Amino acid sequence: MCSGMNNLFWKIIWVIVYAITAYFTFTGKMMMAMYWMAGGMLAESVISLIYYFVNRQK
Repeated sequence: MCSGMNNLFWKIIWVIVYAITAYFTFTGKMMMAMYWMAGGMLAESVISLIYYFVNRQK
């Protein structure tokens, strides 16, 4: 991952997003779990890509 993605703030955000996904999975709400997983993965990849381009310009 990019150096910007080593930011503790983002690591905590992703842990929270995946914890919510796990909660919905274990409580049997699979559609909500799928939405959270898809949204979390998309957000993580988009933010990683943004950090890549921002760091490249420096």
